[in-house]
Amino acid sequence: MTLKKGRLKEIVTELQGASKMHLKQSKEIAAHIDDMESPATMTSPLNKEVRDHTNTSCWDDKVKIGTKMSSTNPGVKVNDCVDPSSPRAKNK
Repeated sequence: MTLKKGRLKEIVTELQGASKMHLKQSKEIAAHIDDMESPATMTSPLNKEVRDHTNTSCWDDKVKIGTKMSSTNPGVKVNDCVDPSSPRAKNK
């Protein structure tokens, strides 16, 4: 199959238009991602409160400086335990 010179120019124009369209779509999606709430931080609409499974103790060689959201269990607060010599412990 042989393409004529004119058809090749049409294909180039179509590809350029498609590239612009895809760039626009990617920018729209990227902006939308920023507006979306991450599934990792979503809480149940039935339970508006974040589950809190903290207690007052840490491991024997650590001190509790507060609480933080679990990095492995979304929606659960855990103790924020650090080494006593940590700058974070001293700023508490």
